[in-house]
Amino acid sequence: MANNEQLGYIKQGVDVWNRWRDEYPDVAPELSEADLRGAKLQKANLKGASLIEAKLQFANLTGADLEGANLKKAKLQETNLQSANLRKANLKSANLLESNMQNADLSNADLQKAQFNEDVLFLQTNLRGANLEKATGLNSGQIQAALTDGTTKLPEYLEEEQDDDFLMQM
Repeated sequence: MANNEQLGYIKQGVDVWNRWRDEYPDVAPELSEADLRGAKLQKANLKGASLIEAKLQFANLTGADLEGANLKKAKLQETNLQSANLRKANLKSANLLESNMQNADLSNADLQKAQFNEDVLFLQTNLRGANLEKATGLNSGQIQAALTDGTTKLPEYLEEEQDDDFLMQM
């Protein structure tokens, strides 16, 4: 459950929120189950925040720092995560339908069972070391537009597609 005092700060806007974070850098934000639909949180410092089951549909998190944040089961439909830092974030079972993840850093993020669709934008998204096992709704074009490496774990249906593509090149 979200901390009401912290929820009050974030609802006052990014400037108030980031100033509070600067004053209390050791406090881990507790925003689980918060209703932040449509919030304008560009460049917000949400590093290490607990946003479990938070409602972030239509929110603008462009350039936000969500490194190590816990977004398990968060609702992120049509959320703008462009250029956001989501390194080592927990996005297990998160709903990311129609989200914009262009240029976002999801290196070493946990995206197991996350829900995607063909409208999710992955251009230059860093998925190096990310775990996408059992994620749904992705296609090979999205993965090809992203940055991956040998440590990126893809869902089985995409690994099979990648193997087929390799065999076709021979």
